[in-house]
Amino acid sequence: MAPDDSSPDSSPDSSPDSSPESTTDEIVAESALQLWSAAQTDFDPFEVDSEDWPATAVPVRDADIAVDTHLEVDDVRASLERLDGVKVVVGREAGTVSVLRVVPQDVEL
Repeated sequence: MAPDDSSPDSSPDSSPDSSPESTTDEIVAESALQLWSAAQTDFDPFEVDSEDWPATAVPVRDADIAVDTHLEVDDVRASLERLDGVKVVVGREAGTVSVLRVVPQDVEL
């Protein structure tokens, strides 16, 4: 009997988002969102509309994200580079990559 080709392939490698990079990016993006939101003392990003966020916010360093996620700092930096302009806005200074802002889901770039 021939295999049924109508069923979707359920193997983990069948999805384009199942790569180790995309998994790391999801972990880093979630950590960056949580840490960045918690660092904001002048406003609550979950309560204030994104258009009312101040121009400057408290940044979150790559090392802090690495500690939170238990990932290597270099892996976090690589992930932040991929996420820059998509989920976060990063800044670079003296070898440190910091999340300056998160990209709100209701705002198109």
